[in-house]
Amino acid sequence: MRGRRSLIALVGVIVAFSCVPACGMSHVSSVSAPGPKIAVRTVAIMPGGGLLADAVAVELMNRGFTIIDAAAISNMMIRLNLNEVEIARPEGLAKFKGQGIEALLVVRAAGGYDQQPQSASARMTSTVDGRLLAGTTWQNGFGGQAGSIADRVMREGLTQAASEIAGAIAKQVG
Repeated sequence: MRGRRSLIALVGVIVAFSCVPACGMSHVSSVSAPGPKIAVRTVAIMPGGGLLADAVAVELMNRGFTIIDAAAISNMMIRLNLNEVEIARPEGLAKFKGQGIEALLVVRAAGGYDQQPQSASARMTSTVDGRLLAGTTWQNGFGGQAGSIADRVMREGLTQAASEIAGAIAKQVG
């Protein structure tokens, strides 16, 4: 009987350790514009990014960027007579540049089953020439079956996701 329990315990340990490589931490992938880095300090957060965009804005502020939040940009778009399509055109970018904004940041996120962010993307565009200055994708971690204790330990919340995304962006344009 004792030998059987030991064998079951050994099998349990082997199974547990074989599952560890199947777990994954969150992952950030970034790309920046070719050529020399362009120092950006004033960034407009585009409307529609939700809570994650707001959290990324706070993290960028903590890293020394001047942030124009999404509500102020919505008001500015009305004042400048711009719609979402016109923003990416040279005339729209020039209007933002005339307001002292050096770059536009668009953040999009998808939520997971547990109300934590599952994945996100962020891209920063220059108001000078419309060039992509920085791009980042983020994917939350996983650990076993969805909802399990191992999975909950591996997954990150909004604050950590925003910190990782902002860190990657700041590294590309800071």
